[in-house]
Amino acid sequence: MNGSAAIPILRAAKRLIVGHEQHYLVLRLQVVIGVSICLGLLVYDARQSYAALIGALTITLPSTYMAWSNSRTNNPVRILAQGVVKTVTTCLLMVGSLAYLKVEPLGYFTSLVLVQTSYLLALAPLLKADQVEEAS
Repeated sequence: MNGSAAIPILRAAKRLIVGHEQHYLVLRLQVVIGVSICLGLLVYDARQSYAALIGALTITLPSTYMAWSNSRTNNPVRILAQGVVKTVTTCLLMVGSLAYLKVEPLGYFTSLVLVQTSYLLALAPLLKADQVEEAS
């Protein structure tokens, strides 16, 4: 039972699924964090800044594709497949960046990790709202 009336579990779950606007919030955060890191490292070293840019693109490009493709379907199998494509693409971009572009590891991995935290930052308001609902 959900609330005062019985609601099918799938309909109730659909209400909890993060909307498309949340996907684009993640992308905006990834761009802002990536640009900030690049500019911050530019003061330190141009090679580190370049590596940070490549690291940010390594995360942002597959995320952009996934957000775009998820906005076009509600089929769970396709969404799962798109998640697999995103993971494989991210891994291939990492290998390509490190093997072929020979980026500086410090700037690259710093950017990679910090841009990845955009998912947590985007979900923070939702987690806080759930805590408020549980308290009341």
